[in-house]
Amino acid sequence: MNMNNGYFAVVLNKKSCVEVGRKATMDVKVSDHITLAYKPNNRDFNKLNKLIDKKVDVYTNQIRANKSIEAFWVSDMYLTKSYKKLNRLDKGSPHITISHKKDFKPGNANTMFKKPTSKQTDCRMLEGRIKWISYEKEVS
Repeated sequence: MNMNNGYFAVVLNKKSCVEVGRKATMDVKVSDHITLAYKPNNRDFNKLNKLIDKKVDVYTNQIRANKSIEAFWVSDMYLTKSYKKLNRLDKGSPHITISHKKDFKPGNANTMFKKPTSKQTDCRMLEGRIKWISYEKEVS
């Protein structure tokens, strides 16, 4: 496993993906994960690697959007069995991208959190599991 070529995420279960996806209003529907660490350093990789497949309870409190992207703002995440708090380990706000415009790069999502044009209260409890998503499969 190459720790510099992927990311850790809470991948939502099917029921939660459907629930999030119902809010999609833009061209490209995503609605499936919360990034925990993108291209993590050694310390973060080792910390999260021990948690792969652990169940996570995810709490959202808002939908934030601008003209290009919309996402659920994640207020809290906890490991289901121990109820230990889980945090995003790199820069960026924990969120679930719901959908975005066709030519928008999801990595530019931070603009939506710093200066959203829309904030709407939407409290939910969702579920997922911690996974490692490798980019090695995407090499063409």
